[in-house]
Amino acid sequence: MRANLSLGEGGATRQGSVQGMHTEIEGPDGAPSLVLLHGGIGTGRSHWSKLVPALAERFRVYLPDLPGHGRTPLAGGVDYGMGCHVGPVTDLLEQLGPPVHVAGFSMGGHVAMTIAADRPELFASLTAIGVSVREHAGLEKWRRQFEPETFEAANPLWSRYLSKVHAPLGGPDAWRDVLRRDSTKVAAASRTAEDFADLTCPVLLVRGDRDWAVEPAQYAELRQLWGDRSEELVVPNGGHDVQITRWRLVEPALLDFLDRAVKQAAEGRP
Repeated sequence: MRANLSLGEGGATRQGSVQGMHTEIEGPDGAPSLVLLHGGIGTGRSHWSKLVPALAERFRVYLPDLPGHGRTPLAGGVDYGMGCHVGPVTDLLEQLGPPVHVAGFSMGGHVAMTIAADRPELFASLTAIGVSVREHAGLEKWRRQFEPETFEAANPLWSRYLSKVHAPLGGPDAWRDVLRRDSTKVAAASRTAEDFADLTCPVLLVRGDRDWAVEPAQYAELRQLWGDRSEELVVPNGGHDVQITRWRLVEPALLDFLDRAVKQAAEGRP
């Protein structure tokens, strides 16, 4: 594994570069690996902070900042899009020793789904929160709110937070480029349900009941394809980022799902 890791404050969190991505690592050595992929405009820590403490008790948790986010710069000359995320994440899963448990939120879920369609053998389980496999009107409506000037006027505190976490990319205004890229240059996986027929690991699909960035019919198509291999958690009074805003409901369901997936893998059941 290409890694340059150092202990963080208190020695609780390791952080450094893994497959070219700044990555925080928590949890005991020897525990099953769990990769958490953040959504658009976020970072590994910002989009998963509520769930990390409980997950890191049972798993070796990897929190990469995807290219162009947080502390992971974009490589020079790279055209921003899904491809610049898929490659490093695929390399990470391969180097961790597949199959690996993976959870992705929003854009990170789209990355995970793209990889799962082409490399299903890399996954021990897949959790997808607020994802789409094809473009739809609700997803496009969601993206339009992230035009930087409009976003800053509506969300001044959030904007200051994004300015801080993305400052390593180029200063206090770097967050504006992050918003522009993620809202205009990253599409959903553009797949049909049948493209995921070879994914045989357990899958948990999560959505808030008020999340218009998700098309419920797409989840239904996947559930029909996967049958008993899949589960769906609909979070009441939930918007898009339910792993943050409704984490007290998501946490026990996710832990239960992952515990069963680990047991299933240990027993050698498909």
